[in-house]
Amino acid sequence: MKHKIRVFLTLFILSGMMFITACEEEETPDTVELLSFGPSGVHHGDEITFFGQNLDKVTAIVFKPAVEVPKSAFNSSSKERINITVPQAAEAGLIILKTPQGDIESKTILNFEVPVVISSITPEAKPGTTITITGEKINWIEQVTFTNDVIVIKDNFVSRSETQAVITVPFAAQTGFLIFSTGGTEPLTFGSENQLIVTLPTVSGIDPTSIRHAQNLTITGTDLDLITSVVFGGGTEVSSFTKSSTQIVVSVPSTAVKGKITLKQASPIDVVTNDELTIILPIGTAIAPAPAVPAVDNVTITGTDLDLVAELSLSGSGTITAASFLTHTSTGISFALPADAKSGAIGYTTVHGFSGLLGVTLRVPAPGPAPLAITLYDETIAPGGGNWSWNGTSDVASGEQFYSGDVSWKFTSTDGGGLSAGGITPVNASSQESFIFALYGGDLSGQSKVDVAVILNDNWSDYNSVKLVPGVWTEYEIPLTNFPTTNLSAITRFAFKVEGIATSTIYADYVGFDAKTTPAPLSMVVFDDVIASGLEPGGWGSGYTNFSSTEVYRRGRNPHAIKVNFPGGWGGGGQLVVPSGGSNISLAGMTKFAFSVYGGEGSDGKQIQVNLKVDADNPKTVTLQEGKWVDVEIPITDFAAITEFREIWFQDRGDAVTVYIDNIGFRP
Repeated sequence: MKHKIRVFLTLFILSGMMFITACEEEETPDTVELLSFGPSGVHHGDEITFFGQNLDKVTAIVFKPAVEVPKSAFNSSSKERINITVPQAAEAGLIILKTPQGDIESKTILNFEVPVVISSITPEAKPGTTITITGEKINWIEQVTFTNDVIVIKDNFVSRSETQAVITVPFAAQTGFLIFSTGGTEPLTFGSENQLIVTLPTVSGIDPTSIRHAQNLTITGTDLDLITSVVFGGGTEVSSFTKSSTQIVVSVPSTAVKGKITLKQASPIDVVTNDELTIILPIGTAIAPAPAVPAVDNVTITGTDLDLVAELSLSGSGTITAASFLTHTSTGISFALPADAKSGAIGYTTVHGFSGLLGVTLRVPAPGPAPLAITLYDETIAPGGGNWSWNGTSDVASGEQFYSGDVSWKFTSTDGGGLSAGGITPVNASSQESFIFALYGGDLSGQSKVDVAVILNDNWSDYNSVKLVPGVWTEYEIPLTNFPTTNLSAITRFAFKVEGIATSTIYADYVGFDAKTTPAPLSMVVFDDVIASGLEPGGWGSGYTNFSSTEVYRRGRNPHAIKVNFPGGWGGGGQLVVPSGGSNISLAGMTKFAFSVYGGEGSDGKQIQVNLKVDADNPKTVTLQEGKWVDVEIPITDFAAITEFREIWFQDRGDAVTVYIDNIGFRP
C-alpha cells in the first residue's frame, strides 16, 4: 500500500529567503553571522543556500535529529554563502552551524514537504505486543490512532526510523483501521488500507460447571492473560485471580448465582462463556411434621447440600444457627421449633454468607383470612370447574404452600403459560365490589419482581396486572370496575399469567369475589409491613408483641401485621414510639388517625383502647370482631388538640385477648 502525504515547509520569508539573526550583539568583521537560508518549500535532496558573513569558517551544518553535513560535503562555500543538499534523514527543527567560535543556532525551524509512503503493517497483533510499520519517511509520523480512539504518540513508539516504526498495541485497542497523523505546516491524516486484527481472548470451557461458593473455578481458552476481571451471575465482579495465556483460576464469590460468566478486558469488548455456571446451594425437598406445633415439635428438613447451611430463618422467630440444630448432615437438618415460629417459607444463609429460600414452607396452626363471599378456588376449584392451564404443569392441591386452608394451586410454566380454571358453573359476581386472590412467588427465573396478568372469562381486553415478589404470599384486590367489558353476572373462568419470562413457578389460593374491604390509602404511614422511619417498637406489661407477624394482615397490604397478646387486667400494651432524644412527629395537614385491627380467637365483642400521646391522655375504645378486620378512623381532635405526636399505644380493657394491628397512619 502507498500513501503520499505532503508536509509543507514553513519559512519566515523575506523576498523568498529566510532572514535569521544569529546574534543581536554588535558583530565584528571576523564574526560568523547567519542572516538567512532558503528557498522556501525545500524538499529532501534539494539544494538549500545559507547567507551570512564569514561563512567560510563554518565547519559543518547539523540538521535535526543530529544529521551532520561536514564542510567537505558542501556543494559550495564562501564568506557570504553556503550551498548544500538537504539530507534524506533530516527532520523539521532548528539548524546548527558549527564554527571555531562556537555553535550558531537558527531562530527559525526548517520544515519540509515530505512524501510519507506506507509499504506494510503487521496484519494481526495481541494487545501488549508490537506491530511494525515500514515504508519511506516513516519518521515523519507524529501519532497513530487505533480503533476506539486510542492514540499512541511518537514519543511512545518503541522505535522510529526513516523506514520503520515499531509500536506497542494498546490494551484498549480494538480491531479496525489505523489512522496516521503527520507533522508539518499542514498536518494531514490518512488511514490504513486494511484493518489491523487485534487478538481477542477466547474461552473453550469452564471446570467444574457446578461449584460451591469459595471453591476455585478454572476457565480455559486463549489469550486469557488479557482479562482484567471476571463477572459472575448476579453481577459480582472479581479482579483478583491467577492467570496465564491459556487459563484463569478464580475463587467463586459468595454472592455469585447461576449464569454465564463475563470476562472483561481493557478493550470494551467482553467475552462471555457458552456454558452457564451452576452454583451448588442447599435445597430442601421435604419438611415434617406439617403442620408443626411451636415449642412442642422437632422439625426435620430433608434435601441436598444442607451441610452448607449456617443458619435458618423462620417467620416470626428470627434465625436458628447451625450450632442449635439437633442434627445436621448434607441430607437433613432437625431442630426444635421455637415457640414464636409462624407459617411461612424458610430461608437460609450458607457458611459463605449467601442467603436464599430453602424451598420448603413451615406450617403451624394459625388463623387464616375470613371466607370470601364467592369462592372460585380455595382448596378446590368451584363446582363445574377444571384445570384449564396452558403451557405448564399444575398441582391443584399442593401442600407446599398455602394461604387459606391446607393446600394451594401450584403452577409451573414451561413456555410462557398461565394458571387457569375454566368451565366453572356460571357465577354472578355483579353485586360484589372486588376480585380477590392470593399469590405466592416461587421460582421467578431470578427476578426480584414480576408482573402477573389477571384475566376473567378469557377477556384480555380487560387486562389487569399485579406485581409479585418471590418467597411470600401476597393478597391482592382488584376493583370490579377494572373489568368494564367482562360479563360479571356469568363468571366461568379466571387466569393468572406471569409476564416477561418463559419459565416460572407460582402458587394461587383464596380466589373469588367479595365486597371491597381495603381502606383508603394513608397519606402518612406509621406502620404498613414495617415501622416508619423515626419510630421504634415498644410495649409494657406481661403481654407479647410481635411487630412482624405474618399470620394475618390487612387485605391489599404487605404481609406483616403487629400481633399483640394482651394479658388482661389492663396489664400490658404495645407501642410505636419516638426513640429517646428523637423529635416529635408533626401532624401538619392531618385530621384523622386510622388503623385496622383483627380479632383473634374469642375476641368477639371485646374491646381495646388506643391513644395518641404527647401530653394528653384521652384514649379511645374499639370493639373487636373475631376473625375479621375492623377499619378504624378517629378524628385527631377526639384525642386532644395536638399538632404532633410522640407515641401511639394500644392496651387491653381488662380482657385477655389476641389482636393483629395493621395499616396504621393518618389522613387529611
